[in-house]
Amino acid sequence: MISPLSDGVKLVECSSALMESRLYDLDYALNPYRGCAHGCLYCYAPDVIKSGGDWGSWVEARTNISRALKKEISGIGKAKIGLATVTDPYQPAEERFGLTRACIEVIAQSDAALMLMTKSPLAKRDFDVLHKVKRLEFCVTITTLDEELAKVMEPGTPSPSARLRLLTEASAEGFKTCAMVSPLLVSTEQPEEELSQMVEKLAKAGCANITVDRLRLRPIGARRISGVRTAPVVKRSCELSIENILESISARERFPGIVFEIPPID
Repeated sequence: MISPLSDGVKLVECSSALMESRLYDLDYALNPYRGCAHGCLYCYAPDVIKSGGDWGSWVEARTNISRALKKEISGIGKAKIGLATVTDPYQPAEERFGLTRACIEVIAQSDAALMLMTKSPLAKRDFDVLHKVKRLEFCVTITTLDEELAKVMEPGTPSPSARLRLLTEASAEGFKTCAMVSPLLVSTEQPEEELSQMVEKLAKAGCANITVDRLRLRPIGARRISGVRTAPVVKRSCELSIENILESISARERFPGIVFEIPPID
């Protein structure tokens, strides 16, 4: 069933809540929304769900997803759920519909582990129910500290500084916090300095884990990003050797309490 709404969000029903994940560190994917108002130019999701070039202009809210999840979750035991993998679970629609919160409430009553991934401070609203999840990783994506670059590449998202504050507050709550510097967007010809500054701020925010990856554009993302004047940024960000940069800034030696990861992606 699909019901159009005046604000551009459609109400839909899903046949199932969980999908087996193809990501290396997750067992299942849980996406309360289809589409994403954040509209990040580099996002891989349009290619995954075959949405075309209008990414960021539409959202579908899967209104029955928590009910479907409640039926399915008993069968996965202690498996790890990624919330979310092809959308942001705290995009603006969530403030209205509360689908993400409803799903977390279901997960909190199970043995499943949860990796929450977002760019939005709206997640602070749900700190109370997140405390009830048995095993939680609270992950925030921050791709650059350059506020102007973020406005271009991530036009619908909260600012990098707002996301850093979210990480700080989540760490203060006692959550295991993770930063997804994925992709690392470099605005200068000094990627080592940019990543070093990023890691320093993330360490100060209390991050236990930092995942770093270069920009990996899929076909739709490549077409979308070609329309903006960021060619030098895109070229530099695609050609990065993350391991070499981490070694050059002695990241693991300077921050022994942080686990650094590079996704095993070909």
